[in-house]
Amino acid sequence: MNRKQMQTKLSEALKKKRFAHSLGVCGEAVRMARLFGADVKKAYIAGLLHDCAKCLTRDEERELCEKYDFEPDDMTKACHPVLHAPLGAIVARYDYGVEDEEILDAIRYHTVARKDMTLLDKIVYVADVTEPNRDYDGVETLRKLSKRSIDDAFFEAVRQSLTHNLKKGVIIHPNTLEAWNDICKNNK
Repeated sequence: MNRKQMQTKLSEALKKKRFAHSLGVCGEAVRMARLFGADVKKAYIAGLLHDCAKCLTRDEERELCEKYDFEPDDMTKACHPVLHAPLGAIVARYDYGVEDEEILDAIRYHTVARKDMTLLDKIVYVADVTEPNRDYDGVETLRKLSKRSIDDAFFEAVRQSLTHNLKKGVIIHPNTLEAWNDICKNNK
């Protein structure tokens, strides 16, 4: 499936606002890929499809898990809003024909991050929180950082995510904590 076909199919699958978000993430991912030396085509596809499973109902999520023998870990189940990311990698593979593991990983980890994030992983993670439709305290700081340093932008994005979730008193996925500890360890 070519990029135009992917975009058309995605526009039919998502609500208008979610599709606009996906286009915004795609644009930001492409911008950062050019700036930081990542593969632009991969950034385009990963950015475009990062939320391709966001439209699924709970029943559709269960059916997809059963069909592809995917069992989310207990923490992903407990943090249900992040389930669309690993399911998105499945949808991208089987419904959009994406076979590139780097793209699939960028989709899979765009919500919780992970230890040893690749350049493409970081770009999609940051693009998701900085795309032009986002409006929250701290987004302008992230946008400025995303024009200078992907590592600084990623650090700040994870920091903001942790702070936000701590203030809300919700579960923090272990991958996010591992990503944070990895960043801090490697920046010492």
